[in-house]
Amino acid sequence: MQVVTKQISGLGNQLFQYAAGLYFARRYGASLRMAVDSTQNRVSHGYPRPFLLSHFNIPIPMHPLTATERVLFSERKSIRPLANLYKRYRGIQIFAEPVSRRYTFIEDVPLQRSVRLLYLAGYWQAHGMVDAVASELRRDLQFRSPPDGRNLESIAEIKETHNSVSLHMRRGDFTLAAEGNIALPLSYYADAIRYFQARLGEPTFFVFSDDPAFARKNLPGDAQAIFVDHNDDSTSYEDIRLMSACRHHIIANSSFSWWGAWLNSRPDKLVYAPRYWQLNAGSYYPGLFPPDWTIGDFPPRT
Repeated sequence: MQVVTKQISGLGNQLFQYAAGLYFARRYGASLRMAVDSTQNRVSHGYPRPFLLSHFNIPIPMHPLTATERVLFSERKSIRPLANLYKRYRGIQIFAEPVSRRYTFIEDVPLQRSVRLLYLAGYWQAHGMVDAVASELRRDLQFRSPPDGRNLESIAEIKETHNSVSLHMRRGDFTLAAEGNIALPLSYYADAIRYFQARLGEPTFFVFSDDPAFARKNLPGDAQAIFVDHNDDSTSYEDIRLMSACRHHIIANSSFSWWGAWLNSRPDKLVYAPRYWQLNAGSYYPGLFPPDWTIGDFPPRT
């Protein structure tokens, strides 16, 4: 049996999709590969989302979706009968993550009889799935190449800082009507900064944002901050490396900084995360967060 993870969206989601593929491959004693849907992951409402998993030490084959795979995933009614016939003939099953079970640990797929090729389609954002294959993930998610240039300088600066805290302020597509205007309120960051100041004295916040000018203008003035703004969409994996090098973390409602915090393997790290992932009261997903992370509260939108 072989498991194939269909990859879409940005780097944080790519990492969750790899974790899900690894989990189910181990669960069913299967091999694993990843099919990259380059037509869907180029942009998110105008913001580039390139495929970046090749910068990690991931040992599985990765390839663009084949013409046959595009047919299998097509929603065109005219070709569904042919696609279904081909799936039955070749022992292919496509399991799409149920919307009702997003952000929860799906331990098993209802496998069809005689399935030989299992495709996984979804986001798979759940800490339980990640933790189930944590040792392999920490091995595979080492970076292929060492940092250089300004990233090497930033790594050194982070290591020389006694109490470094990564702070991720995501805006960009999260400020658009198409995304529901789900950028976190500034009060969340003010509370998070006070949380670390109360525990660490005078921490240094390494700030990562797709809108650094906004972050510079709006973060509390008493926060000792260093703004890391030299990477772009094509090198955003370097920002995850820099985040993970910090001792502690303030994440946004973003899988990107979720992974920046998770990849820090220090047992004494503190992680501050937002309770509401889409800002409304129904978007608290306990299965998304490791149990030792601190959940920051703020009034949800109605």
